[in-house]
Amino acid sequence: MRRSTYEIILPLIQGSDEIKDRMLLVNGLYSSFDVVTKEEAEKFATGDFAGLLPALRERLLLRGHLTRKSEAEELADMKLIGRVHRMIPARSGIGIVIMPTYDCNFRCPYCYEQHRLKNGQKWLESTMSHEMIEGVFAAIENYKARGYSIGECTLYGGEPFLAKNIDVVREIAGHCKKLGISMSAITNGYDLESYLDFLDEYNCKHLQVTVDGVGEANDRRRIHKDGVPTYDRILKNVELALQRGASINLRVNVGRENISGIGALTEDLRARGFIAKEEERAAAGNKSKRGIFSYYFKATNNDSHPENNIKEQDIIDELMKNGFTAMEAIQLQSQYSVPANGLKRLFAKEAMPSPSSAYCGSEQGMFVIDPFGKLYSCWDQVATEGAEVGFTDEQSGRFLINLSKAKWRVRTSDLMPACQACPYVFICRGGCASRAFVEHGSYFREYCGEVKEIFAFIASRVAGEAWAKSQEKELSISLAGPLSRLTDEERKTLTESRNQKEIFEVIKAAGLWEEGKKENC
Repeated sequence: MRRSTYEIILPLIQGSDEIKDRMLLVNGLYSSFDVVTKEEAEKFATGDFAGLLPALRERLLLRGHLTRKSEAEELADMKLIGRVHRMIPARSGIGIVIMPTYDCNFRCPYCYEQHRLKNGQKWLESTMSHEMIEGVFAAIENYKARGYSIGECTLYGGEPFLAKNIDVVREIAGHCKKLGISMSAITNGYDLESYLDFLDEYNCKHLQVTVDGVGEANDRRRIHKDGVPTYDRILKNVELALQRGASINLRVNVGRENISGIGALTEDLRARGFIAKEEERAAAGNKSKRGIFSYYFKATNNDSHPENNIKEQDIIDELMKNGFTAMEAIQLQSQYSVPANGLKRLFAKEAMPSPSSAYCGSEQGMFVIDPFGKLYSCWDQVATEGAEVGFTDEQSGRFLINLSKAKWRVRTSDLMPACQACPYVFICRGGCASRAFVEHGSYFREYCGEVKEIFAFIASRVAGEAWAKSQEKELSISLAGPLSRLTDEERKTLTESRNQKEIFEVIKAAGLWEEGKKENC
């Protein structure tokens, strides 16, 4: 009997205080979150398993914290979980991102697409042609006919909502509407007033808009190519879109030069009524026609000026310095809020854990389609020579894929040697490919970043809140039990079969992904 290779030990925190005499055991392989006393945690950490009460030893064995499996057998479980994810959830749907143009009316200094400017104004101002739009949607329709789930199309750029390009965007939206595909957009918001009727007509109700500070602080970073101010116009357009029922997620890119403005921005959003109106909308529920307003902060990676970069934790610290609690700060920082919300769902025990080995849509079949029909897996790579994974054939109405796409599909943590024995294998999931390129010169290496620090911060607090409320020792359902009950034949199917239906039948029968399962395993 030994401690699992995939074990993490953390304190439990409620509010601003550490919970006395309690610790959190996390098994990153089986998604097991268990509360024990500090004395028990110390014996567990030092290998004094004989000093644990028999009932606790049995519980920790059943939940995977303690194991009689060898390291190789645990590794086999990890590879099985990763493969099941790659074969079922990661292959059942396709994310579609369409770029009507590479052109943009902003010249933000930290933009990772700056390299596209060297291609010249004529190339930059090109928009997706009618023939290309027809070819792209014929290919999308073909994928849907083959059983792939395509529920949403995101408009991206460049700037997708340039006023001069509304006819092209309408044509794209018309195809989405015909195929029953919902729409969202990532826009700088400057020309958004020209698209208000469009939002209603095509039910484009989810928008991400960016500001980087109040007034001049924003205008120095979100720079219009004509040098005119941008902040007030962006927020005016945000309000107009909210009145039309569009949900706005306001993103704030943060670097060393604007981190001190976080407090001023939150106060300005409050002074302009965004916070109060959102509270009123939430209280009214379905009776309100106003769209949902939210905002969040994200550290900017400016690789041209790395001295301006900050850590994600610096944003949390700044938010707390401005009066937000730790839990409030977590919800306002995207790198913290997403995993925190995932833990809350896990602790609700309304479904079996479904660990992912893929960091983002880039590894799960996403297509970013540029104005010329070129296909990319990652939107950080658009307009990068040699980075395309295929192209749209207008004549046949198909996406023609090259071997690079296959490499992206296997850029998953279960297949990365550096990740395979890491407790964070299904937490970090290999990390961001574009950051891996900066660090290692390859998109197909791991990138750890701040994942350990982020996970420690959120898991201690989310688990602490959950334990304080329920007093349950087992905070999550564990995969250790269902995996241990697989027969040799079932394991062989899950590790070798290429038939998705066959694999799904096994995991369904084994209870690995059964919806609504509440009891622990």
